[in-house]
Amino acid sequence: MEKISSFFSSIWDTIMAKHEEGIFNTICLAVLLGLPVVMILTLFFICCHCCWSRAGKNRPQTDRHKKKKKGDEEDLWISAQPKLLQMEKRPSLPIY
Repeated sequence: MEKISSFFSSIWDTIMAKHEEGIFNTICLAVLLGLPVVMILTLFFICCHCCWSRAGKNRPQTDRHKKKKKGDEEDLWISAQPKLLQMEKRPSLPIY
């Protein structure tokens, strides 16, 4: 227990010494000590999101595909056919 206490005491003494040297050292220490915390929180949220968004056996799966629209509704997607028509209208270059 004494070794753990002396370890954290030495870390705190180093932080206070760097803080007294200037604001730049304080900012660098904050960034260096904050990065592992940010990484752990990010991994935690990613893992939770993956676990909770997965469709389980108890939950019914939602239909992710759209149903076909009725004939009276317009489809707003652009089909590939106009590209073919544009290619036919282009003059071809002579090959020598």
